[in-house]
Amino acid sequence: MTAPADSTVLSSGTGAAVAAAPAARADAAPSAARRTLHYALHTTRMTVTNVMFMVFTILMPVGMYLLFSMMFGKEAGGEAGGLIMVNMAAYGGLGAAVTAGTQIQEDQRNGFLRQLIVAGLSPRSFLAGSVMAASAVIIPALLAVGIVGLLTGVEASMGAFLLTLAVLWLGLLPTILVGLVLGMVLKGGAAMAGGVVTMMAMAIFGGLWMPLEMFPDWMQSVGHALPTYWISGLGEWALYGSQFPVTGLLVIGVWTVALGLLCAVSMSRAVGLSRR
Repeated sequence: MTAPADSTVLSSGTGAAVAAAPAARADAAPSAARRTLHYALHTTRMTVTNVMFMVFTILMPVGMYLLFSMMFGKEAGGEAGGLIMVNMAAYGGLGAAVTAGTQIQEDQRNGFLRQLIVAGLSPRSFLAGSVMAASAVIIPALLAVGIVGLLTGVEASMGAFLLTLAVLWLGLLPTILVGLVLGMVLKGGAAMAGGVVTMMAMAIFGGLWMPLEMFPDWMQSVGHALPTYWISGLGEWALYGSQFPVTGLLVIGVWTVALGLLCAVSMSRAVGLSRR
């Protein structure tokens, strides 16, 4: 005796529904890209609402620009003011990049990293989200110094001004990675302290506060090996059309690749510790 046709239809329909259920759940699950973006937005929001962070990365470089510009800004036919603006914008971005990078230590300490991993965020997505968030919080520091520079007499076309901010923003990528490495290698308050010391050293030896030519030869040699010196050079090229620093691109590229590899190794170690 054969089964009724409607029961066959019902059976096949039920099977299709059961087969479709996992697919529906898979579609509902957020993708890796969405998880990365969500984490980046969350971290950015938490960072920019930190009053001390914003004061440190915006008001300090703006104040230093105003001071140095008042003292030396009229030299070289006024171009010195533009170079000071470039250097102080780079300094503000450097502080934001390194400090935001070291915030990863707080995520490890309070167990947030472990929660994210359990929720399905991969180490690669966590690292990418951290870089995206740090890249975002650099922008206010660059804009603040740049706008104050234009308002106080720095002469530049809008195209040159925007190009300057863009090359500074892109050039600061290795400094973000410096902060991330420090945040993953150092523990507790040591990460923040290490970030401050590293930032100051990179600013001084990179010639952001004073021309590198004023320092002894050995300090100049160290400075030429740092990305901060060449970030300033890229900004000068963008603003005034000076010679393009090809060597600077190589230095920044080497730092980025080396620190990226170190970040990957450190992240794997941090994730292993968080899973225990």
